[in-house]
Amino acid sequence: MADLSPRRRSQASFYAAALLWLPAGVLASAAIRFGPTSMAPGEEATATLMAVPSLIVAAVCGLPLAWACRRLGRLGHARAAWIAGVFLGVATVAASLPAGLFGPPGIAIVALVLSLPVWIAVIWLRRQAQANTDAASPPLDGPDRHP
Repeated sequence: MADLSPRRRSQASFYAAALLWLPAGVLASAAIRFGPTSMAPGEEATATLMAVPSLIVAAVCGLPLAWACRRLGRLGHARAAWIAGVFLGVATVAASLPAGLFGPPGIAIVALVLSLPVWIAVIWLRRQAQANTDAASPPLDGPDRHP
């Protein structure tokens, strides 16, 4: 990994963070909520093994919000991407705990629904940029023809 280009290293860092933010948030919020005294001694390993499938699902479910925020940042709205990522990320972590009672589909639905505002913003901004580009380009051979 030491011989990776800066671009590859950046992509690897992004995907590592994109896959780990939701499971880390779920674990942190569960640890804060339930604390270490909620389990009998020796049950930590069993609880961790039982939580692994849900954490794998949570890892994958964190990707849509991460991708949307990355696209928003690449459209020139990096500050809005960070703000949306933080606020919607916290909301997703908070909502995934009760949604987890419905199993992996509950976590997936919550994560997808809470990433929708950023995706809507990305689509709207891309259309605005495309409309501005189309309006700025001259017609090919008449007033009604565009490339």
